[in-house]
Amino acid sequence: MGAFTSPAVRRDAPACWFPLAHAEAIAAHPGLTLAGLTDSDPAAAQRAANAFGSPPIFSDLPALLVATRPELLCVATRTLGRAAIIEQAVASGIRMLHVEKPLCNSMQELSLLQSLLTHDDMHVTFGTIRRLMPPYQAAFAHVASGALGKLLEVQVNLGSGALCWTHPHSIDLLLFATGGRAVQDVSATLGPVETGSHPHEVRNDPEVVSVTIRFEDACVGRITRAPGADLILACEKGALAVEADGHRTRLLAGGEGSTYPAWAPWPDAAPPAEAGTLAALKQLVDCLDGSAEARSANATIKHDMLRGQHLLFAILQSNEQGGAPVLPEDVADDWCIWGQSHGKFA
Repeated sequence: MGAFTSPAVRRDAPACWFPLAHAEAIAAHPGLTLAGLTDSDPAAAQRAANAFGSPPIFSDLPALLVATRPELLCVATRTLGRAAIIEQAVASGIRMLHVEKPLCNSMQELSLLQSLLTHDDMHVTFGTIRRLMPPYQAAFAHVASGALGKLLEVQVNLGSGALCWTHPHSIDLLLFATGGRAVQDVSATLGPVETGSHPHEVRNDPEVVSVTIRFEDACVGRITRAPGADLILACEKGALAVEADGHRTRLLAGGEGSTYPAWAPWPDAAPPAEAGTLAALKQLVDCLDGSAEARSANATIKHDMLRGQHLLFAILQSNEQGGAPVLPEDVADDWCIWGQSHGKFA
């Protein structure tokens, strides 16, 4: 995610996903210059530098921050240590961050990040970028217009995925689609959970079997194991489905003289110049330039980013309690998930 998009994603993902890697998005923005790189693997840093104009490589983050004094920092590390990186960045004076998901490993780290990132002069975008992509934005706007009546249910189908690796995307889509509605409770069932030194230390990255989030106004969000990489927005008068990660959008509505509603293609918005991760970086630059619209949109992203991380721990707690509903305010403050699978951390 730092510099190179995987060949499979580049081959299969729709155009609205690109540019996806952070360095690719920086190179695509006319107002940004890649001032420096750091990586725990020097060879990886050199490959990235060779591909993106040979910016200077630094041995560690403090050296990069002192030498380049960047206005925007992109964080494409694995989750372990990410909270400390964000803390260093904020302490150095950085006010624009694009960070990968999930945000952190523990409720303790989340509390720290809430104190650092909620200030009005901090602008942060997150690796859950579907909400910025044209097909999703068009679908959300159509539902928000009331054309299909009241939103009843939001369903995210991303197949069999792990909690930290996959489902920050699902949680973020549920939060964005429900338009700021308060969460009432969370019910979840996970696959096997491996605990560490205490019951709330989770070593692995368990599979999500099912999640139900009940929002105010009787709206329900669901995360399933159904395949397809689809988002379904179910309303009183019909439904919209953004399918295959944005490859197509379909509308379910009753036709004239028809007894049953039927699915039909629904026109997607044409991708703007700023798609993929570039859309996130453009929002940050617009915030720096004083755009009230960008700052309002970013405040929503920050709010949902922090809420989403909190819900990740609520999912763990509901599963521990046999799938019983958990209120957000009742999540224990000692949860920690390392998210390790196949020898690597999420």
